[in-house]
Amino acid sequence: MLNPTDRTGPSHAVVERPGPYCTVQDLGRRSGRRAGLAPGGAMDQRAFLWANRLLGNDPGDAALEVTLGGFVLRFDAETSIAVTGADCGATLDGVGTGAWRTIRVRPGQMLRLSYSATGMRAYLAFPGGLETDRAFGSASSVARDGLPGLLGRPLLEGEQLRWLAPDRTLPNRHLPAHLVPSASPGAALEVPLIPGYEWPEFSDADRDRVFAAEWTVDPTSDRTAIRLTGPALTSGPRTLDSTPLVDGTVQVTGDSRPLVFMRDRPTIGGYPKLGGTDPIVLDALAQSRPGTPVRFVPADPEAIRLAIARRESFFEIL
Repeated sequence: MLNPTDRTGPSHAVVERPGPYCTVQDLGRRSGRRAGLAPGGAMDQRAFLWANRLLGNDPGDAALEVTLGGFVLRFDAETSIAVTGADCGATLDGVGTGAWRTIRVRPGQMLRLSYSATGMRAYLAFPGGLETDRAFGSASSVARDGLPGLLGRPLLEGEQLRWLAPDRTLPNRHLPAHLVPSASPGAALEVPLIPGYEWPEFSDADRDRVFAAEWTVDPTSDRTAIRLTGPALTSGPRTLDSTPLVDGTVQVTGDSRPLVFMRDRPTIGGYPKLGGTDPIVLDALAQSRPGTPVRFVPADPEAIRLAIARRESFFEIL
């Protein structure tokens, strides 16, 4: 199920500095569960989808996810790129480029993404998507799965990149300001909760506590899960079997606090589960820095279903 790519041609760009954690991502691995593989995929899928759309790419074309910035790329070919997601103060040869837009670059120019002022993850897309290996139909990198090459590790200094449509000419494009996601400073991020089948086994006090408490994003959060700090939830089912997990499953782990599973989640889990959340809110959670306040709110499943359908239709996700 591994499809290696021959990258013997000249590079289109070279990674001068990869930053804390930069990986290749797409929309995730839709198969591979039987092999125990996590889906992976862009943490903030809205920002990822817009990066590809600005370049006229297919929605799932592979791009870079740059965590926290600190990234430098030297171009060896003339092309257009798109930068979206966290505010990393993108510059080209020291001149600010802005974000949520296409950027024309020439050979020898240097793109820098500074350490992010807001948000956690920026996305860098290239015409036609990156030329890279794929496994089970996806180019997404998941470090713990042990797949070869960039499928199983972050980018390194000196990494050579190629993309599939280097000669594509594009007009300047940008996302209108009213469509660029923004968060109100200090406002709690609302996470809709759809109670699961184990919800009735939590005590009345703990169920009330889930919605009444203001949780905060814990610094140990990562691509596997957003961990939340707050009051302990000490009830729940006593006898548990390992059951399948999906993106957005809300589970209470051994420290009696909830977490929300993200793109690199395991395939099964054996801790008590409160339920699940709206997959679209995972985009905002992916950009939430440690200490961000979070509140669970009752979900409207039909509204969630319609929002997912609208997104898939707009971005032409098959």
